[in-house]
Formats: sequence, C-alpha cells, structure tokens
Amino acid sequence: MTLQDDFVTELQHAADRVEPVAALDGATMGLRAVRRVRARRAALTGVGVLAAVGAVAGVWQGMSPDGVVSPASPDVPDGWTPVAVGGVRLAVPPGLEPSVDGVWEHDPANDGGDFVQVQPAPDAPLAPPGSGLTPVDVRVPGAESAQYVVEQADDPTVVQDFLGRLQVTLESGDVVQVSLVWVDGAEGEAVFSDLLGTVSVDEDSGGLPDPDGTAVLQPLGGYAPGVPEGWEKESFAGLEYAVPRGWAADDDVADAFPAGSQLRSASADGSAALTVLRSGDFAGWPDSIVSSPLDPASTFPLDGADVVQVETGTEDGVDRTTAHLRREGGRGYIVTVEAPASADGRALTRQLLGTLAFDAAAGKVPGLRDLPELPTSAVPDAWRATSSGVLGLQMALPDGWVQVSPPDGVDWSAGRSGETVTVMAAAGDVLDRVPAAGYRYDVPGADAVVIQQGADATADGEPCFLGTVQLRRGDDAVVLEYSGPRGAASEERFGSIVRSLGVHGS
Repeated sequence: MTLQDDFVTELQHAADRVEPVAALDGATMGLRAVRRVRARRAALTGVGVLAAVGAVAGVWQGMSPDGVVSPASPDVPDGWTPVAVGGVRLAVPPGLEPSVDGVWEHDPANDGGDFVQVQPAPDAPLAPPGSGLTPVDVRVPGAESAQYVVEQADDPTVVQDFLGRLQVTLESGDVVQVSLVWVDGAEGEAVFSDLLGTVSVDEDSGGLPDPDGTAVLQPLGGYAPGVPEGWEKESFAGLEYAVPRGWAADDDVADAFPAGSQLRSASADGSAALTVLRSGDFAGWPDSIVSSPLDPASTFPLDGADVVQVETGTEDGVDRTTAHLRREGGRGYIVTVEAPASADGRALTRQLLGTLAFDAAAGKVPGLRDLPELPTSAVPDAWRATSSGVLGLQMALPDGWVQVSPPDGVDWSAGRSGETVTVMAAAGDVLDRVPAAGYRYDVPGADAVVIQQGADATADGEPCFLGTVQLRRGDDAVVLEYSGPRGAASEERFGSIVRSLGVHGS
C-alpha cells in the first residue's frame, strides 16, 4: 500500500517540501486491540503498536515518504483549537474534546475512536527493526530534531484505520510523541498532514502525567445517589443495591462455579444488566488495581468504603462500567454494569451505582469456620473404599468405578463414563486465603478444608457439575475434583464422596 496522491499533495502543501516523495515500504504491525476501548488504551500507553512488531502479519502497513518536511506556516486551520502541553504547541482538529491530560478525542465518554495524544515518547524506537517503517525528518520550530511515521490498518476487524506518530526531540533531550489515531484511513491521512503543520516547541507549556506515577481518581460524572422510586431493593453478601422493577436474576450466573460467588440481574429485554462478584483478591487493593495517570479511573462517595475505583469502556455499542469496592476493614466486591452506549444508558449506570450501600455483613471478612457447612449425603453401602496415595487421602467411590491413567499434572484419577475424580498435590499455602464463596466440612485428619461447587463446562465445552475439595495437613495440601453431569444426582454423589473422605498416614 502506498500513500494516496492527495495525501502526498497535502503534505507538500502543509510542509513546503523540496524533495520528491519516494516509494513507501510495507510493514507488518501487530497486536492492535480490536475493541475500540482497547485500541485507545494501547495508544495511551505508547506501546500498543510497537510491542509486537510483526506479530500479526498484514494488520498494519507502514508508509514512510523520504525527505525533510518543514512547516510552511504557523497558521491554525479553520475550526481547529490551539493547545499546549508536554513541551509542544499544536492544534486539535474540530470534533475532538479534552479527555485525560494530553488526550483529545471524539466523544470521550464513549471511546469514539478518533483521538490526538501528546505523551512522553516510549522507549521503543519509532521504527523498530523489521517493521518496514522509515522515519521521515521534519522541521519543528524550536526542536533539536523531529521525525514521523504513518501507518494504515489492513484488517477489517481493527476499528481505527490510520495511525500517525510524530516524535519531537527538545533541547533538553526529552522526546515528546504526538499521535493521531483515526477511524477513517483517508480522512486520517489528510488530518495528520494538517496536524504536522501546527506543531512547534513550547517549553512553557504544562507538563504531562508520569505514566508510572500514581493516578488521581476523578469524580464520576453524572453519579446519582439514592434509590429511585419504584426500584426494588436487594442485597448480596453484605452489599445492598437496587434495580428497576421488572429486572430478573440470572440463575445460571448464580449457579456457576463457584456457586454463590456472584449474581447478575438483567432487564427484561437484556439491554442492561448489573453483576456483583464477591472478590477474594481485594486484600491488595488499591495498589493491585491502580490505574495509569494517562487513563485514570473515577470514584464516587460510598459510606464506609476505603476503595471505590471505577473504570469505563465501550464495545459494540455497549457501555461497560466496572467498580471495585471495599468496605473498610471488611469485604471486597466487583460491580459491573452493562448498558446501551447512549446518554440514557450512561444515566442508568450512574443510577445503579448510586443505589449501592454496605450492610453489617460487609464489615467482616469470613474465616474458614465462618463458611457454611456443605450438606452431604450418606455413603451408600455398595461403595468401596480406596486410597489415592496422595497425602494419605482416602475415600469411597461407587462400585464399578476404576482407576485410570491420570492426565498431566494430576497424581491420581478414577471414574466411569461421564464422571471422574482426580487428586493432585498442592502447595501448602493453598488455604492461606479463604475464598469469597465456599463451604467447610470436617474431614478426619485434615487441618483445614474448603469446598466449592457449581455449574461448569468440560474441556470440550459440554455442561457439567464441578466440585472441588482443598485439604491441608501441616505444610502439605491436596486438591480433589469431581466432575459429572449437571443435576441433583451429581451434586448428591459429590456430597457422599466428601462425607467419605479421610486423611490417614502419608
């Protein structure tokens, strides 16, 4: 692919070129995010395209005209907005609005696709070896030097078709990158040519956030606290919420392994939904979920919380908003709201988040003894005792089950058609952290036991019931898994296996 003639003409006019335009090289550029929100964040970090040159052949093709380009005039095109940040001055095309520092984009609340970004240049070279790109020198007033490359997508699944990157070296030695990402390839070429002519050095401009710094959470716009009239109040594991009348719980989500760890309530037409997940990984918050200052998260007031962090994104016309919440000294939750990518959908999201509150149960993180006891069934007389040989774990299994060769990573396996039990040794710290949802059971010879069960799927995608038992004795641990057809019969059989367990000897 080569630059279109009209783009070459635009570059010549905007930059007062004196050398002829040379032929352009193709490039294989990869690892571009297919989803619109991911494409935006990839560019924000400055590594989206550069991280895997050649990883996906044919996704991007680079086009680099030879020669030196110098701005013909400092005039700002009609309708463009002059801005200065990060050591440079430039003008932003019409239709783009300020987003995070150094970013101007189309419809920021909806990740519209077109955007301009000013950022510290990433450590990776502008044209990595093997990319097929040839950087073009360009004169930027006040700069020690400057180069740019342009690329176009050659893949219909990539939202943005055009990427232009200009790197400006300041007298201080710092390098600033100006990127333009555009959905329409031909239009992006023309816009980038105009953008090049507006860039100059401005040492007095405001600084850019440090990509490795700490993000400052921004207030969530449109947040609407309180429960709207007519909404139905619910609670789940210490978190109170409300949904519009007519919404219904999704039993498939509630029963999914591990059962009891999450709920989902959706509108009758399926266009909007709220999901609450009990998180077992909240102890490291907020450090483990810190967002980049280049794409900061939001927050909203929630009584009793010490963590409220909200990330938003859009995909295929659906807004997806995820809130990490933690009751101070208590439990953690991940709340996800899906709604139409429209003003009404975003208002609904803010209303749903505004109904959230903690009840007394949220204030305590359950220990092993706080888990409910697993209901079990008596062991049938016809079952026979067997030993796995791992940590001295013994059990009873139905007559007719046979020991089989275990798959890789499994120490022992037995079963019959459609049902299996596997046993494997595990690290001794397997139960140092209590899962968000599960059961306890007193197994003779074990110091600690956690059981989880629920609906799952086999490696072939077939629906199944899955039950797991984690047992610890001293510094050693073992994990047992049972898999069978979905239904009450498998759940009852798993309960009988659990009741038969014992840890004896080594």
